[in-house]
Amino acid sequence: MDLARRDAPQGHTRPNQLKKLLAEWFKNPAAKLLTLTGLLLAGSTLGFYYTELKPAGKLGLFDALYWTIVTLTTVGYGDIVPATMPGRLLGMLVMLSGIGLVSTLTGTLASLLVERKEQKRKGLLQVNLVNHIIILSWNSYALNLIRSLLAHSPKDLDLVLVNELPQDRRDELAFELGLDNRLHFVFGNPTQKNVISKAAAAKAQVIFILSQAGIDPKDADQQSIYAALTARSLAPKVSIFGEVLLAENRERMLRAGVNEILSRGEISGTLLGYMGANPSVWPFFQHLFGLQGAGLLGFRALKPEEKVWTWQQLLQNERAESGALPLALCRQTQDVSLEDVLDEGSALDQFILELFAASGRQTLLGRSGPAVLVNPRDSQPLETYDGLLFINAGTGHA
Repeated sequence: MDLARRDAPQGHTRPNQLKKLLAEWFKNPAAKLLTLTGLLLAGSTLGFYYTELKPAGKLGLFDALYWTIVTLTTVGYGDIVPATMPGRLLGMLVMLSGIGLVSTLTGTLASLLVERKEQKRKGLLQVNLVNHIIILSWNSYALNLIRSLLAHSPKDLDLVLVNELPQDRRDELAFELGLDNRLHFVFGNPTQKNVISKAAAAKAQVIFILSQAGIDPKDADQQSIYAALTARSLAPKVSIFGEVLLAENRERMLRAGVNEILSRGEISGTLLGYMGANPSVWPFFQHLFGLQGAGLLGFRALKPEEKVWTWQQLLQNERAESGALPLALCRQTQDVSLEDVLDEGSALDQFILELFAASGRQTLLGRSGPAVLVNPRDSQPLETYDGLLFINAGTGHA
């Protein structure tokens, strides 16, 4: 009896699920029309086959389906025609049904496409992208960030903006940036999980968190921290860069999972100090970062054959081939495990690794941030680095 009681609800579950699926399907007007069209196609195909084609014994079901589609769409090639009274009556019924049904179906599908395009414009749809860049929140510095990204990124870069900007402002941005289908909007509060998930955060290349404009700095930093926590929970392996307005919130942002943080006054204060000592520092940075014209600072990946060189060899080769001036070696963000930290020659460290392996626990500790070695010594080997920062050969003056 116990088994019967347990099995009884399961027997009723499947019909109930089927009813729910059918109810959801028929809520959509296009689904009703598609179902009606399918039934008409099936009924007319079978009717024409049994009344016209089967008695003649020459053509099959596919030919009956062909006749039905040609007649329903009012094309009427005339290569297959009914010869009997039931077949002609069926043809009249299909033609009369096709006039209204096909036009209604076409109009409904067109309406759905227009509605979907409008939803995308409003930022209400799920983004289906890979290796894209996400910018959470918005302020007056965001446009400079986007222009810099476009100048130093591949031409096919996809950009997703997650914010609560009004529709007219988003339309202005789309026109100003001119990215066409490569610019995507997600409307909503960037601290909400369901909003960030629409931006496909887990598949992104990098996520930027900006301080929200128009609110108190303390509240803006708090929102950025919430956004960082949410983004990190959805995208544990994606690099996240952010800014803070108040220096005391820097550590909180780091604990929220942000890889690198920029305090808004940090660079400007340092730069002003250098300018006080030497005014030529500012024109140099303008020229370097492209604040006036094209920027000279560049980055590229090291080639496999270059990784066996020393810094001196790379420097000489780069100067001879392109005239560029190498500045620094880079190591990108990478996973760090216990094996990287512990010494294989130490018995204690080896014992710790064996304990982890025996218990089945992961030895992954997290991800290390990028490492940069500026102006290395000539004998510095390149094998542990994967990128190069350099200054392009330039003419003109800042």
